[in-house]
Amino acid sequence: MESSSKQSIVLLLFIFLAFGCQNSNVNQDLEFKLEEIKQAYAPDSRTALFTYTLENSVLKGETDNEFIKNSISDYFLAKGLIIIDSLKVLPEQSLGRDTLAFINVSVGNIRANSAESSELSTQALLGTPLRVLKKEGSWFYVQTPDKYLGYIENSAISFSRSFQNNKDKVVFTEAFGFAYHSPNLGAKKVSDLTFGDILQRAKVNKVFSEVIYPDGRKAFVENIYLASISRFVENGNVNLIKEISEEMMGLPYLWGGTSWKGVDCSGFTRTSFLDKGIYLPRDASQQALMGDKIDTKEGFEKLKIGDLLFFGKESNRVTHVALYLGELKFIHSSGMVRYGSFNPKSEYFDEYNLNRFLFAKRIIGSENIRYLDPKNFY
Repeated sequence: MESSSKQSIVLLLFIFLAFGCQNSNVNQDLEFKLEEIKQAYAPDSRTALFTYTLENSVLKGETDNEFIKNSISDYFLAKGLIIIDSLKVLPEQSLGRDTLAFINVSVGNIRANSAESSELSTQALLGTPLRVLKKEGSWFYVQTPDKYLGYIENSAISFSRSFQNNKDKVVFTEAFGFAYHSPNLGAKKVSDLTFGDILQRAKVNKVFSEVIYPDGRKAFVENIYLASISRFVENGNVNLIKEISEEMMGLPYLWGGTSWKGVDCSGFTRTSFLDKGIYLPRDASQQALMGDKIDTKEGFEKLKIGDLLFFGKESNRVTHVALYLGELKFIHSSGMVRYGSFNPKSEYFDEYNLNRFLFAKRIIGSENIRYLDPKNFY
């Protein structure tokens, strides 16, 4: 009896170990497949959502791409795996039809997490459409037109359906300004405005236009500071990129900033090109994928005004971007918007950035860029 009991224990232990080993191998295969799907459909967490945990044959997480969910389900089915699939596909069903919102302040701050103390990831201008994915307390998890993801407070957006109509949309073209309660510069202010803000125009007189915010507020803005979306986009002369970039001289550096209220390095280049009808991606590393590469192995002679210069250190990882102005001179946001130069004899000589220069890209005239839409703007 004692020998039989020992044999039973050994057999049970063998089965347990064999099952555990098999389960471990299955989990490893699943982990490999999940990472493969992530690299294929959500390689950049800034613009695509796919987070997951896999534990004891239970898959949990979130994605904003239903194709990812379907790919995983198909894999489970093909392999005959029994997995509890709790992967959520956003937008959340509780949002119902409320998955489109608009920025309702002059500049909306979008953060990495749902807290005021969280890092500023990016900004979006008044009237920018947002894809709303989920709600967390007083915050919404949203996606901008360039697919950037982050959290914004509910007070900064509006779900107004009437603002979806693209008819009579106008762009505020001045660096800074105000909207007033009545057509009078001495009237009380409704809000501040900054370059790139979008409003809906209701009426026009000789000096002022009556405009409507996404939440339905009405105000008056001077006509000279407004342009229809079509006119703004069609009049964007990229040959004037030097002039518009230099207008931002001295603007303070702001991590995550993409407006005239403050810019980081890529926010500066993005705002410069936005004024000329080109919609660059948010970050320097993303902008580095745009345009056409320029041969700088023998020097900077092939560079033209408006080319983007990219800098970095480790393994060619892009961490900074500047805009070339010609004659070895460039402009960038570093502490503030300022000049730099590759010329050792220049008063703006920047040895630090010269030593970490990686490559340059031509944006103007390239087919590998995104232009603003003359109808919808974004």
